[in-house]
Amino acid sequence: MYFLSGRTVALGLAALLLAAFAGGWLTGLFTPRHAPVALQLPVARGLDMPMFYVRTERPQVALTFDISWGTSTVGPVLDILREKNVKATFFLSGFWAKRHADIARRIVADGHEIASHGDAHVNLSRYGADDIAKNIMTAHRDLEEATGRTPRFFRPPNGDYDDLVVATARELGYETVIWSLDTIDWKNPGPDFMIQRVRENVFRGDIILMHASDSSKQIHLALPHIIDNLRRDGFEPVTLAELLAGGTPGRNDPRGRPRGEGR
Repeated sequence: MYFLSGRTVALGLAALLLAAFAGGWLTGLFTPRHAPVALQLPVARGLDMPMFYVRTERPQVALTFDISWGTSTVGPVLDILREKNVKATFFLSGFWAKRHADIARRIVADGHEIASHGDAHVNLSRYGADDIAKNIMTAHRDLEEATGRTPRFFRPPNGDYDDLVVATARELGYETVIWSLDTIDWKNPGPDFMIQRVRENVFRGDIILMHASDSSKQIHLALPHIIDNLRRDGFEPVTLAELLAGGTPGRNDPRGRPRGEGR
């Protein structure tokens, strides 16, 4: 049996206290000093991808239109869709829908699908979870009030996203949608270019990006031919919800790859 002197016990207790203090100090040193955000979301770092297209055996594609400003382009686009008996998905910025509720209601009355393009048209990957959520929910309230519809799809402004944007949107009930085929209508390259671009690159399950904002000054010239060519080539233009009902989300980004690869 071993007996410890009072001096030995005291030294041992002092050593334990010093170790505990040092451990707490080191933990504090390496603990981030940022205030915790309201949304504690898992970030998958590359795994939490948005939807770019739909994996489907049906010969369907979704026509999608973003609107954030102006009223000159949307009218002709709606007229063409009505004439061609095509239903599309409109990603509306909340502030635009609030300002132009009469046009937003016409989009609904014509049978089109309402989706969210967020509120302030900024790159959300530069922001934290609280600001991302505020952007999405501000638009959500404005879109519900203006259209009477509850959107289920969210396209971040400029198509800019990271894991946190996708995770935050999903936490708020939204599926984040980018696109697989860009008509480049926002660059106004000429209707023939847009028509040819779609015809040469379209595939089953494609999500086609167009704009009904005033920055797109030529889409109404290309749109009738894009629709006619899609039908001539055996594709049915549908809303995003209809497209997804016949398949599963494609979360690998096929943009910029050779035709047919990864699709």
